[in-house]
Order: sequence, then C-alpha cells, then structure tokens
Amino acid sequence: MNLAEEFSHYAYPLTDKSWQSALPNFTLTTSGEISQKPKISVVIANYNNAPYLKKMLDSLVQQSLAAEHIQIMFLDDKSTDDSVKIVETYIEKYPSIELYVLDKNTGGAHGPRNVGILNARGEYMVFLDADDWYALDALAYMTDLLDRSDDDFAVTGMVQSINGQLSMKSKPYYYEGEIFNRDINSLSPEFYGWLGPQAVIVRSAMVHDNNLHFVNQRVADDVTFFYQAMRFSKTITQGERLTTYLNRDADNEGLSKTINRNFMISWLRALGYIHRTYPDDLSKEKFISRRLEWLVWDFILRTDIGYAFGKKRFKDFKTQIDYYLGQIDFDPTRHFRTGARVVAWQYLKEEDFAKIMSFHRWHRISHLGVRKFKAFEFDGEQFAFKRFNKKHPLVKINVRAIAEKIEEDKFYFKCFTREKVEYVELRELKDPYHNRVRLKVKSLGESSYVIHLPKDFDNESYRLLVITDLWHEHGFEGFAQLFNKR
Repeated sequence: MNLAEEFSHYAYPLTDKSWQSALPNFTLTTSGEISQKPKISVVIANYNNAPYLKKMLDSLVQQSLAAEHIQIMFLDDKSTDDSVKIVETYIEKYPSIELYVLDKNTGGAHGPRNVGILNARGEYMVFLDADDWYALDALAYMTDLLDRSDDDFAVTGMVQSINGQLSMKSKPYYYEGEIFNRDINSLSPEFYGWLGPQAVIVRSAMVHDNNLHFVNQRVADDVTFFYQAMRFSKTITQGERLTTYLNRDADNEGLSKTINRNFMISWLRALGYIHRTYPDDLSKEKFISRRLEWLVWDFILRTDIGYAFGKKRFKDFKTQIDYYLGQIDFDPTRHFRTGARVVAWQYLKEEDFAKIMSFHRWHRISHLGVRKFKAFEFDGEQFAFKRFNKKHPLVKINVRAIAEKIEEDKFYFKCFTREKVEYVELRELKDPYHNRVRLKVKSLGESSYVIHLPKDFDNESYRLLVITDLWHEHGFEGFAQLFNKR
C-alpha cells in the first residue's frame, strides 16, 4: 500500500469516521448514581492492571471535586486478571463509576480510549492510565484552569514514582507558573519532550468537533491525538500544581518495554502524518525534532533494544525516516538536548554508517570515562567528553557544576555551560515536588557563581541542583566533601 493508504489503514485522517464503526461492542455496568451532565469525564483504558487499580480508583473517589461532577469511565479491554471484579466492588460503594467491558481485545489503549471518547458526557475530558493516579485536588484544579482561561487544552504538573521515590517529570509543563492563552509556537523545545495523556485536560467539544481519536496502532497511538489537540486549540494553559503521578515501578509489567522495529515504524508513521498534514511552524519543528532525537537515541546509540544493533539497523532507520517524513526543511538538531545525538544524526544524514559504528564505540565508554576517570576536554568555554579518536567532533557536556568553597552561608561554584544558568534549586529528597526552593544565583564572571545557603540546610536530606534555561539540571561535584569539612 502507498503512504496515503497506510495512513487510512491505521485511521489517521480526521475526515474519516470509520474508526467509530470499527470499535467493539461493550457491556456497561454503572453505579447507582451517575450524572448525565458531569463537569469532567475521566477515560481509563485498562488491560490486566489489577495490582494498581486500588490506588488509582481511591484517588478518583476521594477527589475534592464533588462526585456528581465526575464521570469515571473504566474501559476494560478483555482483561484476563481480576480487574473487572475490583472495579465492581467500587461500583457497589461509590457513585459516578461506569464500567465498560469490551467484547473483544483491541490490542492497545487506542480502542478503549476511543470508546471512552464516544461515550464521554463531560464538558472536559482527561485520560488516566490505569496504573497511574491523581492528586486529590487534581480534577478541581484542572477544570478550574480551563474555566478561567477559556482554552481548549491545559497541562499541569506531574512526577514519576519509582519504587516510592519521586522525581520530577516534564518540568516545562508547570515550572513557569500559571500561564493562560499561550501560543503553542512559543513553547520551549523541552515542552515537546513529553506529550501524552498524563497531566493533560482537553475540552470535549474540541475533541468531538474535530473528530479527534486515537489511531489504530499499539505504539505512539496518542502522539497524534494530543499534538493535534494542541494544533486545534492554538493556545494552551499551563498550570503550576502537581496533579498526576506516573507509576514507573520496576515490577510494573504493564509498562511498554519493547523497543523494536515495529516501535520504530509506528513512531515514524505518526511523525510522518503530522509532518505531511500540518504547515511548517515552530511548534511542529520542535515537536518533530524532539521525537526524532528520542528515536536517534533508541536506534543509533542503544544496544539494549529488541532490534539487533548494527549497520543493517542504521540503514533501515534512515530508509524509513526518508519514506515517512520525506523532505524536512529545518535542522532538527538545533532542538536536540545532547551533543552525541547531534553527531549521530549528522552521520545518519550522510549515510556514513562506518562512522556511526566508530562513534558508538566511543559513546559507550565516554560517560564511564567522565564518571570514573574525569576524562574531559576543555575548549576554553565548556567541558566536553574526552575524545579518543580526533576524527569525531567535540561533544560538549550540557552542564558541569563544580563546588569551589563554602564561606559561612556562601557557596561558590563554577558552572561550565553554553546555556543560561537560571537558578539553583534546593529539593528535599523524600518529596522533591512539594519541598523545593529556588535560590538566586549571582554571577561573578568567568563561569563563577555564588548562592546563599539556607541556615538550616541539611546535606543528608536535601539536594542542590543548578538549573539552566534549557531545563538541564546538574548536581555539584565535590559539594558533599566541602560541606562536611566546614
């Protein structure tokens, strides 16, 4: 099939509503009390997530937003575990829950989510993964944002939980504070480093009016949905509160861990559709650039994936990029976050697969050299990874921060970067989101800086990080030794 036929086969075109009739039937069970006109619909696609459902459901039935304003839609894709039984116990106890059991498995989250779209009654819509959960004021805050802004799309704060340890995710969503009616072209490239269901709310009318839906593929099924939702919204709202927790525990078998050729094709198909459908602007350029950078990392620089490493993989990757995206009239590397991926892309573009192999060998040991042996080069402005083959270009380290001295409450440090040092952040290790403080940085010239440490600073409980304007962050080498010697 040609490319247009392929897009149609996977239900990409928004002019085609055949995706609706292709969905399976379902059996519906509901709580005794449900609202016909809820404020918000929560769409939860599920397949065999029984171990995580209690935490997720508890976060919904305990929301500060009144139950009559919420439509909790649990859409089960023919699970073989106890998922349905668990939800049924909540239906008996709580209002506003609707259990949709699909007649057949659809092979991915796209099927249940699309059933959810067609049956959502709320003014707003959110998509919650069955293994994630919300803060208890999440839905009240998210709906209030769109009420106040009149935008059709809003993003809010999220953190990921790895075996109980919290870390921040997608800082550009919420670090800048509340911003209403923001043009999507003004968003930073790093904003587009994450764009999925988590921590996003959309206006349901915008979804229905534009025939938005999730495409019929297991991987990257949501990328077109949320990017197109932004395109139709034109302006978006950014919130400042944490709303969403991502479950990234080591034993979470529901997470997608398979990165193979089908993964690569699915992502390139999605990017190709976006690229060929929408006119060039900064939003599209940043979005495609950041996603291509992900793929360069996976299919050029990684060996631990389900697609055999080697020149055959590199050649296939380049062939598929050319096929799906065609001509790209911008340089995506201007939005890449790391120098190694810039070099890998340049070699890929030149189809110099021998240089990719040579560069890859260096890349595998470069980070080890930095950590173990402090193997750096310095070009007079910034540190770079030590080269063992001078034929390769210099790969700059994004940020390197080095502790110099502590005098009373003053901490002096060097920071080598081509980016702008915005501030130093103080984070409590146990709860890095709620307990973080921005410390003002004073430049002393020649990459030298000073900050004032809080009087009660405890190096065992808190961590200091330098933050740049491109959202890179770095700890201070040698800080613990200096602090302990005070």
